[in-house]
Amino acid sequence: MPTEIELKYLIVNDNVVEKVTKLLKSQQLDFVQSQANLANCYYDSADLILRQHDIGLRVRSSEKLLEQTIKTSGKVIAGLHQRPEYNVELTQATPNLSLFPDEVWSSIPHFSAQTMAQIQGQLITLFATDFERVTWLITNENGSKIELVFDLGCITVEGASESICELELELVDGKTQDLFALAKLLADHFLIRPGIKSKAARGYKLFAQQTVVIQKESANEDENNKSNVKELPVITPLELIPLKHSFSIEQSFSSGVEFSLNQLQKMIDAYCAQPSLKVLIKITELLALIRHGFWLFQDYLPENVQVIRSDLSKLIKELSWVENATYFQELTDKTGNYRKKLAYSEQLISQLKVEKSRFPDPDSVIALFYSARFNAMQLALLDLLLTLNHQQTANAEQHNNDLYVFAQDKLEASLTVLMNNLMQHKKLTLPEYLSQQKLLIRSLLSGSWCGSLYTKSERLAFRNPWLDVKQGMDELHTLLTLQQQLTSISGEQFEKIHHWLDSKVDSLLLALDCSRKNAMSMTPYWR
Repeated sequence: MPTEIELKYLIVNDNVVEKVTKLLKSQQLDFVQSQANLANCYYDSADLILRQHDIGLRVRSSEKLLEQTIKTSGKVIAGLHQRPEYNVELTQATPNLSLFPDEVWSSIPHFSAQTMAQIQGQLITLFATDFERVTWLITNENGSKIELVFDLGCITVEGASESICELELELVDGKTQDLFALAKLLADHFLIRPGIKSKAARGYKLFAQQTVVIQKESANEDENNKSNVKELPVITPLELIPLKHSFSIEQSFSSGVEFSLNQLQKMIDAYCAQPSLKVLIKITELLALIRHGFWLFQDYLPENVQVIRSDLSKLIKELSWVENATYFQELTDKTGNYRKKLAYSEQLISQLKVEKSRFPDPDSVIALFYSARFNAMQLALLDLLLTLNHQQTANAEQHNNDLYVFAQDKLEASLTVLMNNLMQHKKLTLPEYLSQQKLLIRSLLSGSWCGSLYTKSERLAFRNPWLDVKQGMDELHTLLTLQQQLTSISGEQFEKIHHWLDSKVDSLLLALDCSRKNAMSMTPYWR
């Protein structure tokens, strides 16, 4: 049973085939180029029983081959796809589940030969993926063989379709580092970003969306009530990394980076589909979360990871404007907390909108996500994960470190620094609060890495008051932004805003003092 190891990228360049061929020749890489038209139908029962078990069933036809394929659940990390795959040649273009080896079904809980036979009788066509595939079978100087393919076509469900334009790199034989080296070369010359969703996953999603539309139409729902606006993904600020109690310290780092990298790619997908500052804030938070892991686990990592940490810091710095942009959005948004108070001053609103317009636009942000350095950072993280996972597998019997002692030490150290700074004053001014914001975020990020090891109720009782303090600090930043804008505007009509703003800041500082004292009085859940 072969397991695919492939990288998948979405690409936006034109004349891809011509440019890729030219690039490979310029690098003096040996390759054999071919082309095929592939028609693929995906099948399942009406209630998606195969999909419920992370099984994809496909029949593929081309000029030379007719085969059925089953792909079972695997791993996807920032465009790196690893999944078991079973292929069987067919004589007719309909799936026959009995032709697959028994191990496919025996590995699935509650599946039997009888279950498989029942599913066979319930199979229906869900969607199709039809595309032209150009393949370059490359042999590099190390002898590694890599299959590079470019697919151009579409996914179709009755009544709907989606385009396919992507590159895939599959390691046929050789070292994973050679696969990454070719990916980096492509990223240097093309606008690409990791594709975390396979064609099948995109097809299932399109099928589900179209099924909902058909159900609504059959229920005679008013067409005018439908909206083409895509919903934003669920965003959980400073969410916890799920760690297992049995993990070693090294495994915890690998698992945390893998989780964060997958979340990062989901958010980037969401942003590229529908740009939103809320999603962008989450992206910057996830980058900070990954970087924080390098700081927490630095004693357990190779020395060369400092390069990755430095690259993360540069990207975070480049996106540092995002936080300020959210303050301007809060002030100018018609549904914002302060817009009603400011609405009568067209001059002030206009000035705020002008300042907001100075921030990079969504196209610039998306260009960053397609850039060579953003791709290089993700490839470096993938390479590190594969290296660490290999070492952990080889040393599986040598896990003698205590994750709980490690977690307690890191959580305690972060909190101690924060408490020492916050306890210097009984009452803090606006600048003093904001000067401690980074320390608070670091402490909360430590909790995001280690908090899942502890009891939820105790963790929330301690963590929520600190999250309230952070929210208050964010609101202070918004008011400070308004204060700074008002300094450049004079006139009697703004006196009311000045008085309201001073009163608002004083009230918020009083509330923050209460929240801070409450948070500082809570017993840490790790003690």
